[in-house]
Amino acid sequence: MRGRVRTVANVTVKGPILKRLPRKLDVFEGENAVLLVETREAGVEGRWSRDGEDLPATCQSSSGHMHALVLPGVTREDAGEVTFSLGNSRTTTLLRVKCIKHNPPGPPVLAEMFKGHRNTVLLTWKPPDPTPETPFIYRLERQEVGSEDWVQCFSIEKAGAVEVPGDCVPTEGDYRFRVCTVSEHGRSPHVVFHGSAHLVPTARLVAGLEEVQVYDGEDAVFSLDLSTVIQGTWFLNGEELKSNEPEGQVGPGPLRYRVEQHGLQHRLILQAVRHQDSGALIGFSCPGVQDSAALTIQESPVHILSPQDKVSLTFTTSDRVVLTCELSRVDFPASWYKDGQQVEESESVVVKMDGRKHRLILPEAQVQDSGEFECRTEGISAFFSVTVQDPPVHIVAPREHVFVHAITSECVMLTCEVDREDAPVHWFKDGQEVEESDFVLLESEGPHRRLVLPSAQPSVGGEFQCVAGDERAYFTVTITDVSSWIVYPSGKVYVAAVRLERVVLTCELCRPWAEVRWTKDGEEVVESPALLLQKEDTVRRLVLPAVQLEDSGEYLCEIDDESASFTVTVTESYQSQDSSNNNPELCILLKKPKTRRLWSRFPPWRRTAGAE
Repeated sequence: MRGRVRTVANVTVKGPILKRLPRKLDVFEGENAVLLVETREAGVEGRWSRDGEDLPATCQSSSGHMHALVLPGVTREDAGEVTFSLGNSRTTTLLRVKCIKHNPPGPPVLAEMFKGHRNTVLLTWKPPDPTPETPFIYRLERQEVGSEDWVQCFSIEKAGAVEVPGDCVPTEGDYRFRVCTVSEHGRSPHVVFHGSAHLVPTARLVAGLEEVQVYDGEDAVFSLDLSTVIQGTWFLNGEELKSNEPEGQVGPGPLRYRVEQHGLQHRLILQAVRHQDSGALIGFSCPGVQDSAALTIQESPVHILSPQDKVSLTFTTSDRVVLTCELSRVDFPASWYKDGQQVEESESVVVKMDGRKHRLILPEAQVQDSGEFECRTEGISAFFSVTVQDPPVHIVAPREHVFVHAITSECVMLTCEVDREDAPVHWFKDGQEVEESDFVLLESEGPHRRLVLPSAQPSVGGEFQCVAGDERAYFTVTITDVSSWIVYPSGKVYVAAVRLERVVLTCELCRPWAEVRWTKDGEEVVESPALLLQKEDTVRRLVLPAVQLEDSGEYLCEIDDESASFTVTVTESYQSQDSSNNNPELCILLKKPKTRRLWSRFPPWRRTAGAE
């Protein structure tokens, strides 16, 4: 199909383009596509494009009235709308590229495996029959027995014999091989060589052993890196170390060791070496590699591993406190000091040493245990600042914001309960701490803390806080100034009664806790069976159970500078009332056999405040 040319028939129309392109053009893949356009005028320059993108000038040519576009060896990427434009005129064709099916090459034949010299394998095969027309190569792949993955070894152009050495595999193992033919039209089926071959990669030393210097009691680590993954053997002073176990012992000590292999790296770890192990010779051996290094144990001055800086610790009373200082040498002595004085063991202070670590323990710390502690050895020290404090204080009540409303001169008490009797609290008003004075009292009783305003004034109102540790209780106090303590009666009350009747004088106040003073004709009355003083919420009463003639007089209910006045008149029998009495507060008597009730012109809810 290569070299064929597909040409297009043109259509003649009016306009600057005389002969246009057809609607579509089908071309096989690999053919040459030629598009021709004739213009009315000679020598004009047109524009060829595919899918809106200009085509390179190397594919275009023009001669006189004819314009040509040549696309050699088209591929599927060349398909699309091809357009020739001249001014405002254009002609377009749809270029379609049809694919030609090619068969892949056949597989190689007569594939055989021969195990040649040590650590090599010889592979042979013949070219496929028939031989492919297009260029091709052979691809050789390997698979480790037990694995599902095939890995390409290499590609060659000619059939024959190929020797595969152990260096071509990454790790020691049994390997299988297969070969196939590959061309531009695809790949043939694989041909697997019968059998398998054991191959061992040749190792090279990438990073060798180095002399190791450690301190007495530390671990000594020897390591080396090889060029390939392969097993090896470690030796200590010529004695082979078993590597089939993760850990082992060797020598009269005995010296414990551990053998590790991670990919290309091999490691030998000698655990907690002693001074007598100094000078030991460590060796490693594997096919193609021999290496050795010496072990040196050196004495070193002791130093503190941790803490490096001063440590500040805070505890709560009764907590267990443990201070730890780690030294660089095992079982090396150290001493503990507190505030410059050496610490002696007791029931409240325990000193322990465990290998490199020295500990000071306070089983149940108290506030007096606070101080500066020091772990000292060989002129060096580790420092600890310990603070022991009481547990945090919590407010039990109130848990919510409290609003208090009072009137002038009323006693206001704010109460806060904490969870410890000895817990300190601070009172604040409007952000300023409150100090005790004649006008503000601060009280403490068990877990209760109180702020008392004995005689509150409007100026002392505001936002109060009881602060205990990190917790706060909030109170809003509002003091209202009142103009009168006495709500009822508002004027003088006249009471007329018959001897032996029951008379009740009632005074209503604005606050239930207010105290009053009763007087008769200027003298304070004294409670007796014949004169009773009663108190019920905001109501104060003076009761005469069986009034006598001598009980007539002027009665006053007094509080501060206010008073309610009652005029009581007692007679032997009922007297007619003068209907023309001009006293506005004169009460009208209702006749009853034994009890007389006084009604006034006050609202119905206050009418019980008269005499009974």
